[in-house]
Amino acid sequence: MERTFVIRKLDKKCYERQEGVHPARSPLHCFFYLKEGTVLVDIGESTYFIQADDLVIIPSGQMFKVRYYEGSQGYMGGFHSQCVMGLHQPEAPMNRFSFLRVWGNPKIVLGREASTRINLLFERLDEENRQENSNGEIISAYLTALLVEADAIYSRQISTPGTGGGDQLCNRFLDLIFHSEDMQIKQPVTAYADRLNITPNHLNKVIKGVTGRSPSEWIEEAIMVKAKMLLRNTSKPLSEIASELGIHDQSYFARRFKRHEGMTPSLYRSKSSSRQL
Repeated sequence: MERTFVIRKLDKKCYERQEGVHPARSPLHCFFYLKEGTVLVDIGESTYFIQADDLVIIPSGQMFKVRYYEGSQGYMGGFHSQCVMGLHQPEAPMNRFSFLRVWGNPKIVLGREASTRINLLFERLDEENRQENSNGEIISAYLTALLVEADAIYSRQISTPGTGGGDQLCNRFLDLIFHSEDMQIKQPVTAYADRLNITPNHLNKVIKGVTGRSPSEWIEEAIMVKAKMLLRNTSKPLSEIASELGIHDQSYFARRFKRHEGMTPSLYRSKSSSRQL
């Protein structure tokens, strides 16, 4: 039976990864929590420097690569959605916890006081997980408490005084590019700014400030997310998929996809089909 929760303690050994290690995707939501030391990890297209009293939670399916640990002490592991109490659908944690959304910042700066509380929860999770007959309900209870506390800290972290509705605007923009059904994703930033009734400069400033990425980078990400979904779940020809995304040149779409994913759309579809068999 596939394990739905894994955890292991990090010791203080200096442990360097080789640059040749390939990025990986996990079917679990993965986490790193540090009491001491540092970890350098690539998540998606960004690199995060994790230090004492930091918690990073990486959504399932997100590409990541650990570059090194140095003098690290804390915990790492992963959990399936079904481990979270009261959230029985795979999509539910994505909706409940902001840091698990595709546009969420995976790094949560806890602060020493909150880190002490979080550490106690991790210690209890590790203790129970080590039992020969570990109790899944106990693990779910402590994990859910940990995530709810982390989400409260994260919400305060992104609500910077003086920025007005910056975070709300960011969520509106990202909801628009990832979930809107009435406009093609590939639109200029000006089109999205018009839709949100703001200037392009203001949109750029807010989105870059909140997420660290520009609106153009998010539009590109949303295009690839939807392209992969269509390739996995439909038999539509590439020309139709490209057109649905707002790209009217199939060859350009194929080159763009390969540059982003490291393989052609056809190969991606083939690999996805073979994994589902």
